[in-house]
Amino acid sequence: MADVVQRVRDTIKRYGMISVRDGVLAAVSGGADSVCMAHILAGLQDELEFELRIAHLDHCFRGEASRRDAEFVESFASQLGVPCFCDAEDVPRYLLSHRMSKQDAARMLRYRYLYKTMKLEYCQKIAFGHNADDQAETVLMRFIRGAGPDGLNGIPPKRDGFIIRPLLGVWREEIEDYIDAHQLEFRTDESNQETEYTRNRVRHELIPSLESYNPGITRTLVNLGSIMTGVSGHLDRLVDEALPAVVTRMNIGQMALDSGILRGYDEALRRSILRRVVGDLRPDLGPLAFQHVESLLGLLDRDEVGSAVDLPGGAQARLDHGCLVITQGDGPPVITRRELPVPGSIRFSAAGLTLSCEVASADELRGSPDAAPPGVAYFDLDALHPPLAVRPRRQGDRFSPFGMEGTKTLKELFIDEKISYSFRDEVPVLCDAEEILWVVGLRRAAAAPVTPETRRVLIVRAQTTEDDSADR
Repeated sequence: MADVVQRVRDTIKRYGMISVRDGVLAAVSGGADSVCMAHILAGLQDELEFELRIAHLDHCFRGEASRRDAEFVESFASQLGVPCFCDAEDVPRYLLSHRMSKQDAARMLRYRYLYKTMKLEYCQKIAFGHNADDQAETVLMRFIRGAGPDGLNGIPPKRDGFIIRPLLGVWREEIEDYIDAHQLEFRTDESNQETEYTRNRVRHELIPSLESYNPGITRTLVNLGSIMTGVSGHLDRLVDEALPAVVTRMNIGQMALDSGILRGYDEALRRSILRRVVGDLRPDLGPLAFQHVESLLGLLDRDEVGSAVDLPGGAQARLDHGCLVITQGDGPPVITRRELPVPGSIRFSAAGLTLSCEVASADELRGSPDAAPPGVAYFDLDALHPPLAVRPRRQGDRFSPFGMEGTKTLKELFIDEKISYSFRDEVPVLCDAEEILWVVGLRRAAAAPVTPETRRVLIVRAQTTEDDSADR
């Protein structure tokens, strides 16, 4: 069994799973995998200079049997001389008011409990007992569902900086041998034999069937996962490099991608960019399915302005002039008409914008009063016609741009400034009772200019913010 311990030791060191003086919280269900993991980690504490703790959550699925699981884990931790933390979460009751599968609800509540315990007990890592067979099953399940490189890389040995899986290089048969050699007791969850769950069918039916074609199928699947981890990592780095040039605009719930630049990349990179962007906008959806990525690629190839495709969860992609606009699902944030107090401020939380204004003496402004910095506009307060208001564009809007003769429509301004159609309703327009004063962030109007005769100056500032609190 020294080989198993050495492999765990090597896995920990290879992936930098545990640092000196770390507190490691081992998630122990009572099954063979987690018992083996906790036993090995307890033996490595002094050598690797970390402190082990054990946590167990009773999901209340199996009544008295699950309560006995919790008692077993407490007894096991006591034998190891390791602190133990147990709690119960009534998952069946939780499911009465939440539309989720039993497995998803149990996983979510387990992770929530473990994360809370990790923080309360000043731990730095949470260790799970996933093994090499789990890895093979995961790769196969994702292959069946049509995953790409990001999915076929399987279970990561280390995730988010604090989730670690020390047994990922150890096979289930080796774990069973370790358990027998050290005469360790463990609990058996009968639900692991039930074939209503996909993973159980893959484990007990599909993989044994595939072994008739390839006796080493599990090792082949693990190798595939390892290869795809490298491929996925390489694509991730390429996406990181490409995104600054591809993403032309980001807003709450919406992203615009330069369609010309995007078309210039090879198909593999285009796929990865699209998956990343949609994943960033809607992390709750999980990886995009193959057909959805194909739809996005087809939309790019058609190059028909106004054409669109629907994505899961109500998200949508729409081709605009020179860009592909992907929306979260609730539609883009829209500016609604609000009066701007003088002095004072208003916040458009959904659009991530705050507009504020103050009054200053013309003598307080240094240099040219009209040479305002970006996001700021100066007006002669006494030349304005209150009240001031901020509103979205309207059909036929026209204004007199500062420094130009004549007038221009907002539509012409947006075209000149290359503002995508999908974003035009988000551009705030500052007006007084008679005319447009400022197309915020784009162009100041000629109205109410600051002149040598100006005595009071209105200073208006536009600031973007990620604050999602209520408007005030």
